[in-house]
Amino acid sequence: MRYIIVFLLFIQVLCAQDFDEKKFSNINKYGWDNPEIHLEARENLFSRQKLLQIYQLNKKKPYTNVIKSAIMPGWGHFSAKNYIKGQILLATEIALFGTSLYYYDQASEYYDKYKKATNITDINNYYEKTRSPLRLSREFLSFGILIWIYTIYDTLIVTESYNRELWENLIIEYHDKKLKVTPTGISLRF
Repeated sequence: MRYIIVFLLFIQVLCAQDFDEKKFSNINKYGWDNPEIHLEARENLFSRQKLLQIYQLNKKKPYTNVIKSAIMPGWGHFSAKNYIKGQILLATEIALFGTSLYYYDQASEYYDKYKKATNITDINNYYEKTRSPLRLSREFLSFGILIWIYTIYDTLIVTESYNRELWENLIIEYHDKKLKVTPTGISLRF
């Protein structure tokens, strides 16, 4: 098998034509009339590649933020630098789940009294007192779960918005620079 590969490479070298450097480096191929325009396009390409690298380093991954929001509501928003919305969602979740826990605790107390009661009026009274806090506990828990699902969904939107704004700010920052110092020299735009 090695001999076949070596033989094919040998035939390819024998049949290869001379490399036409002028044809390969034709600057008019891309609409560059002179070497200055070619150099400017090349520098522009390098600067855009640098911007893309900066963007890749600073952008947030949407699914990472979704996982963060699934663990703790608002964490994905904090990561995407949307602090106010993250604080509101986190405070809402704490309030809803805290209220649900409060009513569940009340229902548990009445339920314990219901189980220990021996008088029929006390049994009926504690049973009725157990139902209302338990219902409220379930409602607040349901609202908390709905808000949590919304938080996870909204994290995707906020992260995409953050990434879009990051790219737009990088482009604006790049174009607003009048004086640019690079390893190859200094350039000044008017």
